[in-house]
Amino acid sequence: MRSVSSASLSTTSTATPSYSEASARYNLRNTKFTIDYSAPSPPPPNPLDLTPPLGCSVDNIVFFGRGNRVHYKNLTVSEEVGQLCKLQDGHGDLRIIECAGSDQPDMVALATSKGFVQLWDIKSKKATASWTIKGVTAMRWNGPVLTIGGSKGAIRHYDTRISPTPKMKEQARKVTRHQARITSLEWNMDGKILASGDQTGMIYCWDSRDKVPLDVGEFVQRRKKMQHAGTISALSWCTWQSKLLASGDDKGTIQVWSASTTNAVDLPGKLELGAPVTGLHFASACKELLSTHGAQPTQVDASVVSTSQNWPRVNMANSIVVHSYPSLRHVTTLSISGKPIANSILIANGTKLVVALPEENKINVCDVWCKKKELRRQTSFRNSTIR
Repeated sequence: MRSVSSASLSTTSTATPSYSEASARYNLRNTKFTIDYSAPSPPPPNPLDLTPPLGCSVDNIVFFGRGNRVHYKNLTVSEEVGQLCKLQDGHGDLRIIECAGSDQPDMVALATSKGFVQLWDIKSKKATASWTIKGVTAMRWNGPVLTIGGSKGAIRHYDTRISPTPKMKEQARKVTRHQARITSLEWNMDGKILASGDQTGMIYCWDSRDKVPLDVGEFVQRRKKMQHAGTISALSWCTWQSKLLASGDDKGTIQVWSASTTNAVDLPGKLELGAPVTGLHFASACKELLSTHGAQPTQVDASVVSTSQNWPRVNMANSIVVHSYPSLRHVTTLSISGKPIANSILIANGTKLVVALPEENKINVCDVWCKKKELRRQTSFRNSTIR
């Protein structure tokens, strides 16, 4: 099920697509490496809160929950699963785990169903800060700044360098434009633009210096908008083009946008895959976009089914799917167990994908892309010396 631009839907082309050595076409596979986890109990009243909390540090350490205990596993060494902390019973259930970037490689932020936010030092296993904010629904780091989205659409930026914590809360910068629950946040590669998505399918892009969103998107009644029909469930910035954004929703639609306010960008059409998008990830070693999917609805609109030869007639539900860019051609599909994928993270080196399978209480690791090979420079004959 797919709708794309007319160029990529052409059935007259007989050219066979070529793929780089780094492509998922040759590298996507199930490693059969699994980790046990358990979702919070009892389950939250809002189905959107069922996404299992997952995080990955720049050192490729994966963090996950077992009830209200936060555990970790280093994917680069053969060590046993360790425990970071246990949340207090009165703080609510673990909802979000967000690891900081390379400037704070040992910092991880946790959020609970009752709005408790804690910062933990990985090495010392000690909490360095703690505060409350009503209705935490999404979090993302941007350097030392922790961006938090709320249940009523507000976005707050906390500069964690400010001490003490009450002063940090007092000086937190707040932006408002969303009229519904924030479901996804994502900073672009250079940390200058924030993308935010909500429960109504609205997306805004924010310059880090401004309090109003950028005037970007598609023209709708003479206004530019980024709008989906379903709830925004995933956002991902392109790794090779800093103002290119991919978004996915719970109806299975994937769309690519430009956050550029000056240069016109020719973008591909959108994908209609018929199964909820639970994760989006751009490759860094090749021009590909990966999506993960949950269970397919009982009824799917037949009008979105494409007759293009560029897309196989296969069920995308509960699968990992890879698309080439910018053609959005199908590259490859992998179904791990036939169970819905609820969440996914790409580990820091960009080669492996960690997916959560809540019906099996398992976290599964898959190989996706390999690293781009660097060409060895050979000494020029002109620069050599003949003796």
